[in-house]
Amino acid sequence: MRIGAGVVRFQDGTSAMDLAAAEVLALSRDDLPLLTAILQHEGLSVEQLATRLAQPRTSVMATLARLEAAGYAKREGGRVDITDHARRWIGGIWGPLEREGVALIAGWSVTELSAIARFIEAACALQEKHAARLRANLASSSPSSRASRHRRGGLSPAARRRVESFVEAHLASDIDLAALAERAGLSLFHFARAFKVTAGVTPRAFVESRRVALAKRLLRDTDRPIAQIALESGFTSQSRLTTVFRRNTGETPARYRSSHRDDS
Repeated sequence: MRIGAGVVRFQDGTSAMDLAAAEVLALSRDDLPLLTAILQHEGLSVEQLATRLAQPRTSVMATLARLEAAGYAKREGGRVDITDHARRWIGGIWGPLEREGVALIAGWSVTELSAIARFIEAACALQEKHAARLRANLASSSPSSRASRHRRGGLSPAARRRVESFVEAHLASDIDLAALAERAGLSLFHFARAFKVTAGVTPRAFVESRRVALAKRLLRDTDRPIAQIALESGFTSQSRLTTVFRRNTGETPARYRSSHRDDS
């Protein structure tokens, strides 16, 4: 049906936009809902944000720590606010989309927009209803039973191998999410979710972890300059490698190389 296909295409487009925005901001896509909530409701406490997002406080705190480290959020007293730095980036990313969206709406009549608004409202209510149904099902089952249950919606073993092989072969290059989705035979929207179901991490986090693993091997086994190792591992600069490496290992590349040379 034309409407159904259009909705799927819109979801894919939204997913692609969010994934690209997260890459630009050097965040995980999972961090964006909290960033949006802080932008729309400045001055709320962590507890209020957790309630609004229907997330555990610990999860919100972990995401907030990442946003603070990136310079996108700040805490003053019990309040959480957006930074001017974040406003500039958000305006640059979503501003053009908002302006073109306003121009697009201007071409529709009030009657047409009212019908669209009613459809969106009903569609959102339907999604919220079934999201609540799934959450209720999860709440009624134990973690062990969920873990042992066959996970539907993940990648097939063959698709996972194709994706992982492609990543390993192209670590030094720019790895586009669309290229990974193509190897899996899925749309961007469905690939990102299927990969996380299968691997337990986002595609971006997986690629990052494999690049760190390659950098660790080169640091241990070669005398190449760290700046060269950064490029060979797919990082844009030595400083970017240092940031990601420290986040994953707790050490700088130089310290890692020194400690493993001392051990040998």
